Amino acid sequence: MPNLFKIDFVQGKTDASDYNQVKHSLVDTAANRVIISLTISGDKLQSVSNYSREPKRLVFECFPTGWINDNILSGSNEHERYISHFEVKVYRDGVLFFTGIIDTSQLSYDVSSGIVKFTCYDKIKLMSVFSDLTHYYSLTAGYLPIWILAYFLQDIQQTVPVNIPYLNQFAVPTHLIPSGSPLTIVHVDFDDLLQFPNPANGWTYSYHSSGWPGPCWGYLVDTPSNKITFVFAYKKVIQATYPSPATTRYQGRFRGKVYRFLNGICPIVVEYDEKTGWEEDITSVDNAYNEFLSFFNDNSISSNTLFNGLSSTGTLDGRSYMSSQYVDHWIEAQCSGNIFPSRIQPGKSYETYKEEQTDNIKALQGMLMLYNATIFTNAAGQIILKNKDAYSATIIDIEDEDVISFVTKRGNQEKPGITAIDVLAGDTTQLQGIVKGYLIDFYDSKWSIEATVDQLSKYSLSLQSKIRIKTLVYAITEIERDYVNDEYKVKAWLL
Repeated sequence: MPNLFKIDFVQGKTDASDYNQVKHSLVDTAANRVIISLTISGDKLQSVSNYSREPKRLVFECFPTGWINDNILSGSNEHERYISHFEVKVYRDGVLFFTGIIDTSQLSYDVSSGIVKFTCYDKIKLMSVFSDLTHYYSLTAGYLPIWILAYFLQDIQQTVPVNIPYLNQFAVPTHLIPSGSPLTIVHVDFDDLLQFPNPANGWTYSYHSSGWPGPCWGYLVDTPSNKITFVFAYKKVIQATYPSPATTRYQGRFRGKVYRFLNGICPIVVEYDEKTGWEEDITSVDNAYNEFLSFFNDNSISSNTLFNGLSSTGTLDGRSYMSSQYVDHWIEAQCSGNIFPSRIQPGKSYETYKEEQTDNIKALQGMLMLYNATIFTNAAGQIILKNKDAYSATIIDIEDEDVISFVTKRGNQEKPGITAIDVLAGDTTQLQGIVKGYLIDFYDSKWSIEATVDQLSKYSLSLQSKIRIKTLVYAITEIERDYVNDEYKVKAWLL
């Protein structure tokens, strides 16, 4: 193979009159290699516990040309934070394999040797450079996973005039909670509301007719807003009678709970739990009851809805919600179906109803963790959002004579740290537990290989390619191209 490189310097400043034009090129020929050295880091899926995502890095050395002197080593052709206006497109033997930005903070020029060293990254690097950018996440129904990435990139592009292309190849995964063993998402005890004081000390206790025979509970489903609410309400009035002198007292007991579920099963709960004193007049209890109803009204649940508008079941976003009870003791709300929501609601504004900003990088990391997704770039520089297990359909057979080295090992079980999901609105404790189990199952004890495969041009290998070596099929999880030795270094999971 000739192994000849070409590097185009392209105007990347989107508001420049010459945007996207090639301004300068370094071109190897068989007689004259102007690119002294070139290395590129590998592509890899993140590990289970690392969702920060390392960008791809390309480093090359050359002698400075007049254009490089004028536009890279001098001048003011930089965005803020040490990003050059000029981007690079890098080719090997006429085939594009890298598109990225120039990090001028890592630019070096060795005057003694006359060699300038460039460090370039794919545009995933911009996410860490601008990790301080925030966004007001407020769409009531939530955000599709690709929108989390898109808004982050949009916010970067509004900060500096760069173009960050992206491509969605992601589909929401399925992890079913079976209907036969549904997940309990709410448990409300209320048997204490029914208990009479003990010891009685001469008093006789009974239930007053103004109390309810049993609690009200059920769901409200708001499909356009992608929201389901579980409501519990109970009023119990205890009447106390003393024989001599004849005395009657009343105590009102009220318990109300409103669970508003975001991100599928993450509740935001507001509660009302009050007892009156022992009142001589039932009117005092009635006044307390009006306050009880006001609590629900303040939380957008009218009296009519409370008594006539609740359902014991509901469906939303691929999940079924149901309820069960132990009479006079407790009520439970339960859920079955796909635990992964089709849209997510990140940030605290969903809880506070205030305009609260959320770190873009945290929203992205939480989304990637939740769905076991990954981002990487293709040769054209597009950032791709994809499922980690979205392997290619085609199996590439690697001939035995092209396998230079081959080591098989058993993967170590890795317990994921899943606090990145905290960025989602609501109480994510239960969701984190389920996702943790899902990820452990996904990664647990996989057999993997590390192999070196000869001849870059013979095999078109990339991240998530399926390869067959010695009759067994593997999916590539890391891949590095060694252009000097004309070989791939791959890590792959046994399928």
